[in-house]
Amino acid sequence: MTLISAFGIALLAFLHTVSAQDEPRITQIIWPEIKRVGMTGYLNCTITRQFDNKVQWIHQRAQDLIITSDDRIEVDERINEVVDGYHKYDIQKRVVNDQVTYMLIVRRLVLTDAGNYTCKVVVTGATQHPSKVGQMIVLIPPAIIQGKTTQTVTVDEGSSVNLTCAATGYPTPNISWVRVNGNPLPPPFNRFMFRGDKIQLTNIRGTDRGMYRCVADNNVRPLATYDATVYINFKPQARPIQSSYGQAQNRMFELTIDCIVAGYPPPEMRWYKEVGNGLTPVIDDDKHIINQMLSHGQQLSISEVWYQMTIINIQGNDYGFYVCEGTNKLGTSQYRIQVYETSECQGANCPPEGGTFSGIARIHPLASMVVLPIILHLSIIISF
Repeated sequence: MTLISAFGIALLAFLHTVSAQDEPRITQIIWPEIKRVGMTGYLNCTITRQFDNKVQWIHQRAQDLIITSDDRIEVDERINEVVDGYHKYDIQKRVVNDQVTYMLIVRRLVLTDAGNYTCKVVVTGATQHPSKVGQMIVLIPPAIIQGKTTQTVTVDEGSSVNLTCAATGYPTPNISWVRVNGNPLPPPFNRFMFRGDKIQLTNIRGTDRGMYRCVADNNVRPLATYDATVYINFKPQARPIQSSYGQAQNRMFELTIDCIVAGYPPPEMRWYKEVGNGLTPVIDDDKHIINQMLSHGQQLSISEVWYQMTIINIQGNDYGFYVCEGTNKLGTSQYRIQVYETSECQGANCPPEGGTFSGIARIHPLASMVVLPIILHLSIIISF
């Protein structure tokens, strides 16, 4: 190689380096923008030595959308709609020395706004155009897809059932299952939570009935929940609130006894009184009031109903054993409840000593010996 040739090559390299240093260049990383749906996202692109070249923001999608050219919005007004006085897209230009920053503003973010945004310097007369990509991540809170989620199922004892749950959101939600009543999940889980979009309940028992809650969570609040109701066909089960009740007789006192009956299909409930060796039906009449409690302070599980029977004006023949009975197509269940005599009034509705009962003043026996003769004497005088 001659000296002249070597000098020529060095000169060309120097000129190329100087030329490259004069070309536009994107100097900083375009950091990802992570925003929740409905919020406003910002992406910054900083260029040095822009000169007369154009800078574009392009949303990469099936059909690329050129949003801006320098500080001018390029998208159609139908896309760049105005809500509450603000356009969907805006661009802000900031100049510091030979650096220009173009900040793309995307308002009212929706899922389709997510993706890659390219900042490109369109260099006049060049085939290569400097560009960098920034990512817009739109966080979407979870939502249950009800059409793909179990709502209500009815199964027999001993069988199996699958509960499924589907949800949308970004990032993809994690799905877990819990029991609404706070109890552990039935065997073989025997724990309070199961992770997965499908849970299989096997060898189902009557106690497994109730609501199972699907929880979808992707750390974007609020989380989403949906309750699937599991009805189980099972034989009735009658249980009392207490096994015996006491009340005094012949003083216009009432007594209310309670019984909870569970079963599905819903059992038919009856009250009986043991008389001799048989059972005599107790019906709603002047002596008895029978109620079905639709709600109560004590939380009932699904397929459970609280029944009450009130005996009015307790008499001696009201004492003994009563039976609450629930019956459906799968069988019958009974429970015996004893009613016994006490010397004093029992229960929350008893009148205070010396107070009133049912709106009538309770008169002390000694006072009646004095007051009644006076009333009788006055009535005789008035009659004359």
